[in-house]
Amino acid sequence: MASSQTSAHPILSLREQVTALEAAITLCLADPKTKPVHRLRTTTRRIEGQLAMLETLPRIPEHKKPAREATRLLKKLRRAAGRVRDIDVQLDLIDEIAPNTAPKKLKADADKLRKRLVRDRKEFTAKLMKELDRRRSEVTLALEALLAALESVEKLALSATELAQLAERWFAANRPPETAKAEDDADHLHAVRKVAKLARYIAENAPKGAKRPQQMAESFEKLQQSGGEWHDWLVLAEISGKRVGASSPLTAAFDRRSRVSLTAYRRYLSEFPV
Repeated sequence: MASSQTSAHPILSLREQVTALEAAITLCLADPKTKPVHRLRTTTRRIEGQLAMLETLPRIPEHKKPAREATRLLKKLRRAAGRVRDIDVQLDLIDEIAPNTAPKKLKADADKLRKRLVRDRKEFTAKLMKELDRRRSEVTLALEALLAALESVEKLALSATELAQLAERWFAANRPPETAKAEDDADHLHAVRKVAKLARYIAENAPKGAKRPQQMAESFEKLQQSGGEWHDWLVLAEISGKRVGASSPLTAAFDRRSRVSLTAYRRYLSEFPV
């Protein structure tokens, strides 16, 4: 077995992420600003990545029941935080397209859309706070039960090579199959991006200095970010079309950025090494 300094420890990493989630919930309940909400959403995803990895490992104690319950509750928190986080991203994108020096019509439509999104954020933030307050103890109990079920293998270690192979196999097994229309299928392209995100979190279990899994994590992250950029512009263009009109110059600007980002994402996906 590799030394602890060069090995990944999935169960210990899961415990660390559970602690990070508890802190993220506390921060959000205290003040649900942009960074705490983003941290909450990301931490739920990281725990889901750990659970996905554990499903692939042999000789792991039976833990399906607490894992299912934890996954169910994490999904609720992630979705509630996601609605708020998405708006934070959209507000930043509006500022990027329509700064103070923007043409009058573009700026007017941007101001209108921005005000609507700010109102929506208040609404979704209230729902997030309610969900956190309601689910906090349930999440804690579910994750404690999960960790208890895995306690006997808490010192489980994987070498950097084993981890890299695991992340690669998991991505290949869970990547949506290619179809004739996959290149133009937004749901397919978005699904690939989400799978890349979890594969990245699996690879990031590697300790510092583990070259191969770190390179793999960086590749997954680039794929995830490329797809995320396209999807953010796409969703914002759809929202803008409904709120300020399909003929608005603001909607047209979002649509252009979406198409440019999609081209870049497709190119990166076609060249992806895994």
